[in-house]
Amino acid sequence: MRGQYNAKRGAKFRIEPGGNERPWLKPAPRHAWLVAGFVRNELGRTEDRRLSVLCRRSQEQVHRNHVRKPTAPPPVRSRRVSEPVESLRAQLRERGYLSHGIERWFARDPWSSRTFWSELGVVAFKAAALIAVFASLAHTAVMLFRNGPLGAYETLILFSLYGAVWMALAAALVLALALALKSRPEVPVDNPKVLLMISIGASGAIAAAFGLWWYAFDTPPSTIEIVAGVALAGLLFLVATVVVSAAILSFSIYELKRIPAIHQKPRTIPIAIAAAILIALLFIPAYATGRREEPAPLQVVTRPSARRLALIAADGLTFELLRTRTALTRQFESVHATSAIRGASAAERWASLGAGVPASLHGVRSIAGVRLAASATVLQSISRADWPLQRIAPAAGLARLEPLPPTVRRRDFAWEILAARGVPSVAVNWWTSGEQQGALTSIGQETIFAGARGDALRLDALAERRFTAAVEQRQPQFATVYLPALDVILNRLTSDRSVEVAGVMQALGGFEATIARLSNAGYDIVLAGMPGEGQSGQAVVAATFPIAKPATTFDVAPTILDVLGFPSSNEMPGNSLAGTTHEPRISSYGPHAAPAGTIKLNQEFYESLRSLGYIR
Repeated sequence: MRGQYNAKRGAKFRIEPGGNERPWLKPAPRHAWLVAGFVRNELGRTEDRRLSVLCRRSQEQVHRNHVRKPTAPPPVRSRRVSEPVESLRAQLRERGYLSHGIERWFARDPWSSRTFWSELGVVAFKAAALIAVFASLAHTAVMLFRNGPLGAYETLILFSLYGAVWMALAAALVLALALALKSRPEVPVDNPKVLLMISIGASGAIAAAFGLWWYAFDTPPSTIEIVAGVALAGLLFLVATVVVSAAILSFSIYELKRIPAIHQKPRTIPIAIAAAILIALLFIPAYATGRREEPAPLQVVTRPSARRLALIAADGLTFELLRTRTALTRQFESVHATSAIRGASAAERWASLGAGVPASLHGVRSIAGVRLAASATVLQSISRADWPLQRIAPAAGLARLEPLPPTVRRRDFAWEILAARGVPSVAVNWWTSGEQQGALTSIGQETIFAGARGDALRLDALAERRFTAAVEQRQPQFATVYLPALDVILNRLTSDRSVEVAGVMQALGGFEATIARLSNAGYDIVLAGMPGEGQSGQAVVAATFPIAKPATTFDVAPTILDVLGFPSSNEMPGNSLAGTTHEPRISSYGPHAAPAGTIKLNQEFYESLRSLGYIR
């Protein structure tokens, strides 16, 4: 075969059978120069130049095409990363799952060696954590509105308790949805509308659970609570929809080992920022200044009064019921129907009457509450559906149920105001009152309720007996007793109609005897009655001396103070009914001087309240 000489490179190529050219590195023979000279002589100089250029270009092209270049060694591939996994990750990044959005947190490697239950558990845990944050946020916010400003410790305990419960519930919900879709995991992947319907249904169930818990409070919410609660419930619904959608989609991707053609906008950062801000807002009341309390006055201008006054407080006694007892009505000079103070519990209503101020100031809301562990605060306003706080927390040692101690009341009763300024007083069986000796002889409810052993008439009999003994012994200028038997018989215990009527008559007979003894001892008497829980009828205020018609039972406390020569405060919405010369009002009598430390009430008192129908 003939070879072609490359003058520039000094290489020669030979054509082998089959048309392949291979480089021949031997030097070109001498006769090649003769052939070149012959061509040069025949074609001339111009033609020779053109031919030389063409030959050089041709040989360089052949050299480039057929001379093998050294190739790079194949890349070393990791054993853990395969080409399908890299392809999957590329698809995920293209569609936003590994670059932005909630899905990035849920997306897992479908071809990794994880078991089914491991993958499902991780997805459910992640979804439950996000849902629990926003659900417990809504619960804690409502509890802060209901129970006033709480400290950082109490807020943290509530948030953690509700969060733990919602973690379990949300994880169970996601697990149930995933197991239900296991037979057809392609449904959420291939049909976005079905995925959206599943997510909306699940988030609707979550928001409905919060709504039922909120609805189960005994009292309606305030306007600001409604606004905040609805906003947080809406946020919970949106977050739950996104989270459930991402969790179910991630599970389906793992099952099918393919990626759906769905692109989601980034959501992780906005949701995380919103959660952080809202959680921080929960703790603002713990460090805020709060309501400014008016200090107690250094000196109160009073009128000398030698009158002796007694207050009989009859729970469950209405104007209509009093009129049926003619012998009792004849003991009073003035008998008036009036409007009762509203309240969610007997303790709230009667604390408002005794202190003369609304519940927003005196702070008593319920019969019993929940005291968180290592906390001096008792949560009073609790939803009837709040089984985490009423069942789980006590079982876990995080809280305990107990009647309200005297420390929860933030304003003095009228007789505490009198005793603090030298007026000898006796008070028996009043809510949130403890045992006390001195200018005020106070006999609390603990021993009286525990001694009643579930018998309403025995409850009144013990209170009247202790009251009579204290009055005879101390001879106070003011005396009061709270008698709850009528409320228990008519509203809290279920009994035969004949037994109920007999009990009512016996309770009214006890009132007559007590009033007669006080009248014989020289006391002017005020009888105040209010309907019990769920009872119809009007409240009643009667007195053995002339009084004006009351507007509400808020007028009782100012009347007591006025009769004994003390001015009312601007915090009291009521007015005196006694018709004496009115002294200028003072701004406030100051906060209630509660006993120092935490007061623990015994379990027998709590069980007695339960047996009498006060706690269900």
